Amino acid sequence: MSKRTYLAVAALSAGVAIAAEPDSDKIDKVEVTATRAATAVDVQQVPAAITVLKPDSLTRYGQGNLTDIANLVPAMSVQEQGPGVNNITMRGLVVRGIVPSEVQDSSLVAVYVDDMPVTLKSGNPDLKVLDLERVEVLQGPQGTLFGAGAMAGAVRQITQKPELNDFFGSVEAVGSQTSKFGGANHNLRGMVNVPLKDDVAALRLTAYTGNDSGYIRNQYNGATTNAVSTNQGRVALRIKASPDLVIDASVTASNTKGGINDAYGGLAPFTTFALIPQTSNDSLQLYNLGVNYDLGGAQLVSSTSYVHRDTLYVTSAQYPATAFIFGGQDPLMKAAYTIGNAVKDFAQEFRLSSKGDGPFKWTAGAFFEAGKRDTRQDEPTEGFDARFAATHNFPGYNSQTNELAFNPDDFFSGQQNTRSRQAALFAEGTYTLWDKLDLTAGLRLFRGTQDFDLRFTGLFGNLVGATPAAPVGQPELSTSSATSRGGNPRFAAAYHVDADHTLYTSVGKGFRYGGNNQPVPFNFCGINAPSTFAPDSLWNFEAGSKNTLLDHRLTFNASAYLIEWKDVQVFNKLPCTYYFTQNAGKIRSEGLELETAFKITRRASVGVSAAYNHAYATRTVVTGIAAQNIPEDSRVPYAPRLAATVNASYYVPVRGVDELGFLASYSHRGSAYTNFAAAQGSYEEIPSSNTLNATVTYRSGAYEFGLFGTNLTNGAKVSDVTANTIPIQPGNLVYMVRPRTVGLRVKARF
Repeated sequence: MSKRTYLAVAALSAGVAIAAEPDSDKIDKVEVTATRAATAVDVQQVPAAITVLKPDSLTRYGQGNLTDIANLVPAMSVQEQGPGVNNITMRGLVVRGIVPSEVQDSSLVAVYVDDMPVTLKSGNPDLKVLDLERVEVLQGPQGTLFGAGAMAGAVRQITQKPELNDFFGSVEAVGSQTSKFGGANHNLRGMVNVPLKDDVAALRLTAYTGNDSGYIRNQYNGATTNAVSTNQGRVALRIKASPDLVIDASVTASNTKGGINDAYGGLAPFTTFALIPQTSNDSLQLYNLGVNYDLGGAQLVSSTSYVHRDTLYVTSAQYPATAFIFGGQDPLMKAAYTIGNAVKDFAQEFRLSSKGDGPFKWTAGAFFEAGKRDTRQDEPTEGFDARFAATHNFPGYNSQTNELAFNPDDFFSGQQNTRSRQAALFAEGTYTLWDKLDLTAGLRLFRGTQDFDLRFTGLFGNLVGATPAAPVGQPELSTSSATSRGGNPRFAAAYHVDADHTLYTSVGKGFRYGGNNQPVPFNFCGINAPSTFAPDSLWNFEAGSKNTLLDHRLTFNASAYLIEWKDVQVFNKLPCTYYFTQNAGKIRSEGLELETAFKITRRASVGVSAAYNHAYATRTVVTGIAAQNIPEDSRVPYAPRLAATVNASYYVPVRGVDELGFLASYSHRGSAYTNFAAAQGSYEEIPSSNTLNATVTYRSGAYEFGLFGTNLTNGAKVSDVTANTIPIQPGNLVYMVRPRTVGLRVKARF
């Protein structure tokens, strides 16, 4: 295995990952498969905004999850509340934060492992075992090739495939220490490639196990609350059945147990107050079968995937339970708000792509997906029945008997079952004129159906028929089915001035399915909420330039975009804790993205990228609730206006054959807010962050040693905020970033 050094440059217009030999003074060409063509293509020739990250740019800092990726991609932001509890934002296309119980909120950013979709809004999986070749981040709508879930963009994690003839592997151990209330962290990662038959079959096995200390202190008992334990494994099989037929099969399994990264703004930093343990459990299995068949003039690809995921989140709800039912009077109730999801999803894609050097290149395919998601919620609360009986003069009150809750002492029980299926046909073609001008047109036609049923019971689930004088109502039942259909076109033109300079422009449409609202009890909340909401869509207009200069030592890329988003699915969070979604108003997002990477010398590299985004409501949005109306020109929530990243590396030869490397990255994210305007309420600032990471590595033969530090200045503190609406609660819920962590890494290859 050759000595390669990687510097990931987070470029927003056409991101380039530098993968240059220390003895070379040129930036290596980076190829991607984002175009779904038969073969990989040079990212500098693609008329789209793509960021490419090499895995070493993360693992050398002991990192690798979606938040770490986002720190290197200024157009991408991630709100994170705990392991696997996250929300991805691109180009300011966002109107709400994380709501784990909202099963109808469709994702705006698609997440893929190879050709396998694994997206789940507010809960994208945290996979550290994937043995990645690269990460491709596609900004802007990708609806033509990737479907309705990619309205704002897509994140593609491309894995290494088994090599048929060589036996090799690696082992990597990491130990570190987190400051503040944190402690010791450790993880172990291993990979082995095993040929089964030369030129015919091979296995690639990977495994990861790790424990990350908690760093949030529970004032109630002095314990740290958010430690994470992760165990993951992956088996990949490649069979070359004939010179023209290659079969790839993989199984990935993950189990992550942890806590929630929340603290209270009214307490000391990194401090929470919870009467019960707050936990999360995420069990995931991914199965994929890929078939590649060379037909001579075209390449046929089939991808069959199945996802099975079970999650369970338990948070302490002592404040809402006490405030809403017992007027905030002591004692606080030990209430456990639990949200469990059982997700199963099957996806099949067939894709046919042209081969050859002719002027016309095309890709066409069909996609089918069927899935179900069963969400179960309840709030078991110690001593609830007896206290409610005494407070409301209701002798013998029992949540299960009187309110049909799942269990006694359970004031809310909810079941939401969703069954969905979608089918699509897509095609995209590019015709080259005069060997310089590429004209591209594409279209995706799709149809999706969703069946939804809901049953709410318990005191808070039966509120539909209740009044303050007679709090006991009837169970809430809701059943519906909806079908949406449409088309996502895309057009692009790329003019290749020469081999090193490209100008491009593109126009593309994004689309997202509609859904069904949870019922909102009028007698309790004072609002008649719509039962459903319709699809929303947008158009993205983009122009850019990609340039390679100074004899391939410098790249400079720039792009500008304008996005018009209509029938926006606006989120309305009510003071009574219920919420609903409605289609209301238009949002415009304008932005500029710049990137440069420079190979200063054979051993020194630097990369700078930046993004400016201004996303806002183009007119006043009337929601039917005066306090929830969105003022004209108000800025979208959760989207920083300015973001930038700087990466630098320098390598020094030692004794002629060894190598000493110095690498650092600095990322800035501007501040954002949790709602459109202060008048709406639930409007709090998510402060700006400045993340400094650095590492020193020493490589000698098959061994590599590293000393690293992340968030060295503690300039990143808060990843998300949930505004407080409960008087007895000690401030906002503030979700904290892991503070300064310093560690050692040892890797051995064989």
